[in-house]
Amino acid sequence: MLAVLLVLLLIFLGRFFAVYLSDALAGKISAAIVLDMLMLRTVTALSMMFPFALYMAVLLAFGRLYKDNEMTALAAGGVGMGRVLRTVLGLGLLLAALVSVLSLWTTPWAHESATRLQEETAATNAFAAVTAGRFSEVGDANRVFYVEALSEDRSELQDVFVADRRQGRLTLFSARAGYRYRDPDTGVLYLALVDGFRYEGRPGEVAFRIYRFDKHAVRLDEGEVKKMERRLWALPTGRLWGSTRLNEIAELQWRLAMPVATLLLAWLGALLSRTSPRQGRFGKLFVAILLFIIYYNTLGVAKNWIVRGVVPPELGLWWVHGVLLALLGWLTVRQIGARWLLDRLRGRVRLPGGAN
Repeated sequence: MLAVLLVLLLIFLGRFFAVYLSDALAGKISAAIVLDMLMLRTVTALSMMFPFALYMAVLLAFGRLYKDNEMTALAAGGVGMGRVLRTVLGLGLLLAALVSVLSLWTTPWAHESATRLQEETAATNAFAAVTAGRFSEVGDANRVFYVEALSEDRSELQDVFVADRRQGRLTLFSARAGYRYRDPDTGVLYLALVDGFRYEGRPGEVAFRIYRFDKHAVRLDEGEVKKMERRLWALPTGRLWGSTRLNEIAELQWRLAMPVATLLLAWLGALLSRTSPRQGRFGKLFVAILLFIIYYNTLGVAKNWIVRGVVPPELGLWWVHGVLLALLGWLTVRQIGARWLLDRLRGRVRLPGGAN
């Protein structure tokens, strides 16, 4: 399970690192928060990774045991399919408890933390999103920065260009170097430009003023934190309980679906892992992955149906679990036998070791 989870994490980290790095280069987010955003985004995906990791782990582990005839030997020694299912479901319950914590509390917290991080970074100063070697627009495109090189702490700059448009007037700054500093008396943050020129005037007119300076300070605005729109997955679970809004009901049921899916997929993996030695350990892998894709996509469709009012909230996502549960019941009866199940329910017999 850990091996499958590691592979999923590497794929996920590679994809979203490229996404956040691209956003940082485009000036959408600050480069300083790329790793923080990546870690928080990874936390939000764990509640979906764990069920699939356990599902594949059960399928591959028992598939190998069936291929090597180990399951036949275990059955001869008193360990049948009933014992296997009991063990797998016990592990599934433990992991479902962890997924419940991730889905109901940790994931919304991570989404909210990522949103707040973006808000705070955007309000820190207008220079936060500037990237070396690119033109970066800040302040509703009223100010454009370009720097050829930045120090690691982003305090020292080389070959700086600043375009500032205010009330129809355009002011351009070009400097050999620059650095950031905070005025000790007022606390205002400035960008000090060293050895450059200032061009001031209105576009389309010839009356431009040109100044040469040894040092010139440009104020970097530090605004208040502007609240970004909170999406559903960032809302705390406590707020979703008792809600009458269809989109919030759908989000709550989706979060509850993750621990349920963990248990059902573990059960399904144990049943699908049963193969003959000729089939090999990967004999049913394609079918298993196909069933997983159908299951999760159907959950997504059902969630959308709740939002659109196609299905009542009482039915919600539960019918999808019900269909999978019916499939699991049919597979279980087929592999173990209806008579054994009836005897087991009546409590007349102990768990048979060689039950098929």
